[in-house]
Amino acid sequence: MRTPSAYEIRIAGRLDEATTIAFAGLEVAFRGQVTVITGEFDQAALHGLLEKIRSLGLDLVEARRVRAPPRGARGDVTGSS
Repeated sequence: MRTPSAYEIRIAGRLDEATTIAFAGLEVAFRGQVTVITGEFDQAALHGLLEKIRSLGLDLVEARRVRAPPRGARGDVTGSS
């Protein structure tokens, strides 16, 4: 079984707060008019995330594998404010 890989998913536009909640547990950031969702996924979870993006009617710009940051480098991204 493969270990999860880190992915960066770019969606056109800035997601509103209600839509952002659908991606709880993932890092959600905004770069200009693009929303960037980052997380670690195995292939099944990645396909599930892409299906969620499609079902929400969002415009997928790019999905790419990225180098994972060192463990503990990111703060808590579980949706707490």
